Amino acid sequence: MNDDLWSAMPAVDERSRRAVEEASKLIGDKVQGVGIGATEDGDPCVVVYVDAARAASTSLPERIEGLPVVVQPGDAFFAEGPG
Repeated sequence: MNDDLWSAMPAVDERSRRAVEEASKLIGDKVQGVGIGATEDGDPCVVVYVDAARAASTSLPERIEGLPVVVQPGDAFFAEGPG
């Protein structure tokens, strides 16, 4: 993986793990997935991937475990293991 990409990834600490665990409870009809990302300032945040067609009607908290929530609308996706 590109070193620049790794350097842009925030550290996943215990608070981040708890935030993803809590955010995972949001996964359902409108929320496609969750993860840890970075804000424009480079601070850690919880990224919530939502179905773009339903994003406007999705009610999400502003913070989880003290981390800001960043909503990322897009098309539905599915994660698969090695094929």
